[in-house]
Amino acid sequence: MTAAPAAEQASARGHGVARHPVQVDVDGDFTLDDLLALPEVGPARRINAAPATLAELWQLHAADHAEPTAGTHGGTVAMQDTPTEADAVLLHRIEASGLFRPPVRAQVAALTPDLGTTWLALAARWVDLSQSCGDLRFLNTACKLTGAIWLHHNRSDGVGREPNLTSQVAAVGRLLGEATDRLRRRLADRIVLAEPAGPSDEALCPGRLAGESQARIAVLAGSGSRSTGRLVTAATTAGLPIQTVCWYTPPQTGPAASSNYSSAWYPPAPPDHSASPSLPSNVPTTTAESWDDVAAAIRAADADVVLLVGMPVVPDHVLGAARLGVLNAHNGALPTHRGMDAVGWAILNNQPVVCSLHVARPIVDTGEVIAAHPVPITPAHTLAARVKSTQLRLLLAGAAHVAATGTLPDLTPQTAAGTQFYRLHPHLKRLLDASPYALDDNPQWTVTQP
Repeated sequence: MTAAPAAEQASARGHGVARHPVQVDVDGDFTLDDLLALPEVGPARRINAAPATLAELWQLHAADHAEPTAGTHGGTVAMQDTPTEADAVLLHRIEASGLFRPPVRAQVAALTPDLGTTWLALAARWVDLSQSCGDLRFLNTACKLTGAIWLHHNRSDGVGREPNLTSQVAAVGRLLGEATDRLRRRLADRIVLAEPAGPSDEALCPGRLAGESQARIAVLAGSGSRSTGRLVTAATTAGLPIQTVCWYTPPQTGPAASSNYSSAWYPPAPPDHSASPSLPSNVPTTTAESWDDVAAAIRAADADVVLLVGMPVVPDHVLGAARLGVLNAHNGALPTHRGMDAVGWAILNNQPVVCSLHVARPIVDTGEVIAAHPVPITPAHTLAARVKSTQLRLLLAGAAHVAATGTLPDLTPQTAAGTQFYRLHPHLKRLLDASPYALDDNPQWTVTQP
């Protein structure tokens, strides 16, 4: 029997449950205690990525083409210990399909028991794969697949309680419990060095511009972004001309506000009641509710370069509206940490937190890298603020170079073999909340630098 439930109990004793409560219908979430309470019947079935891809498992109508009994470790289907290209392709197709966009219940309403059994066979394969190759993205997606089926299992009409499906949920739950316990022990055994606090807003500015600006700079910001005032105030203090700030209000297509997917994972931080700096009165502003309006605002400002702050994915015709291009500061190292929840993924994989300044291109997070800067993980309670400050410093440094020279800084193309990450399942967020990375008051976990 796995000791994994103890990890959830440890999380419950801390702040993990309060920060990331289990919401079955909204997030497709689960507790290991519930999964492990199911009667154990036999080993979990597994399916390789190749037949799973042919079955188009990201399409809910694909049950007729799936092979839910594709084999076990002792069966006729050979299971590889390293990811294949089919695994990588299938992972992306499932994650990009919208199946786990909250509320998850609505996305997977048409899931059938047959297809659910096949999802569990793939989840079991990917739990194994995450252990053998160390790629936790497979464990993350296995949690999402399992959670969607658990959601159906809890339906009042009993449709999701078909005996074969229930036994598969139980078997995969035990695999997830063992994987959870291994990851919990790894996180608990990490060494976390204490570091001084990061820079104040006064340190954001890269130095005052000497002479006339050689470029026109625009800022494209998500409506309500608290960082925009900081960035624009620091820029104008440094003599960098901001031609306009375009406030973009996106349509409501992201995760529901109550969802644990709605924001990236960072260590707990005290509430920030400080007022963000308002925009300087001499900086023109405009608002946009469509991408065509955004492109028109950039062209009207005759912008040479655009700085992105708190924005969703920007379409091609907006990226081409500025003469030199659009700059974005990503909270992960590129190309190794593309995509969502870069900080949480870096910590899970025992890698440094790094912010990257890059040129925004049509394929997200693949543009040429301009600069990168590491962010110490501790003090934990200031990590989110220090990551944001580092992103703003990189944007300002890029803007200063363009203003001084009229050209973009040196660009380093990314290698094609980058790694794409996806939103962390709440189960993994709770594991992080119970780890040394979430706290500053555990000296047995922390080594202070001399």
